[in-house]
Amino acid sequence: MLFPRLRRASIALPILLVSIPVVVAWLLRQVGADRIGLRLAAKSQQIWARGTLWILGIRLETLGPAPKGAFVITANHLSYIDVLVLAALFPSRFLAKSEIAGWPIIGTIVSLSGTLYIKRGDRNDVPRLVERMKNTLDAGVGVTFFPEGWASRGLTVKKFHAGLLQSAVSGEFPCLPVSLSYSTPNSDFAPAWTVAWWSASPLGVHLLRMIRVGPVVAHLRWPTEPLLGTERKDLANRLHGEVLARFRPLKQAPLPPVQVGDPLATEGLD
Repeated sequence: MLFPRLRRASIALPILLVSIPVVVAWLLRQVGADRIGLRLAAKSQQIWARGTLWILGIRLETLGPAPKGAFVITANHLSYIDVLVLAALFPSRFLAKSEIAGWPIIGTIVSLSGTLYIKRGDRNDVPRLVERMKNTLDAGVGVTFFPEGWASRGLTVKKFHAGLLQSAVSGEFPCLPVSLSYSTPNSDFAPAWTVAWWSASPLGVHLLRMIRVGPVVAHLRWPTEPLLGTERKDLANRLHGEVLARFRPLKQAPLPPVQVGDPLATEGLD
């Protein structure tokens, strides 16, 4: 009886230790101490992300240390793992789809950390988000989001949507374009299917598939200097070009083994 209790305690303790500063940060924001609350939340999120990557066996590979400062960080989108990878390098506030707020446990943690939610297809919501992003950057905390809007299989980098870049233009904030890619050096199976999450496979099924292929390496590249812009569409195009220039397409074949009922079995490579 004692061992199972100790094992449960060893799992719960790290969650509790990370949850405390996140809750404190949320309370600070509720009483108007936004600057302190946002910084505490971003730092707590970074610690949590680094610990989770270590548990999952995901290693970061960059050409140098992450630059310091409050940037609008724009990256291509391949997987839910992207959030952990970017949070581990850049203490910031994320933009995420509103559906995540309803996810059990994860939704609560993400909301407490100060994530800004996007209502997909609701153009009337953009001005509110732009203002919240500007307030966050004014507080010295970066904002991270994926201008493609959806995760891809890693063949290329899709067009960047410009709407949410208005905060960077109006506030004259620097933007850091980050190119993301993944490899699985100990596995022959394609990371387009084992790491990227863009298909119909449920989250749990995909996570187990990724863990089975062994260590994952996340490759990140960015320019030596951030970009500034005076017009959001032009800025979006320039950021897209910088990300695409450094992007390494994901290996697409062969597919990993599948079980009966796994959507991967019928998705193919078309």
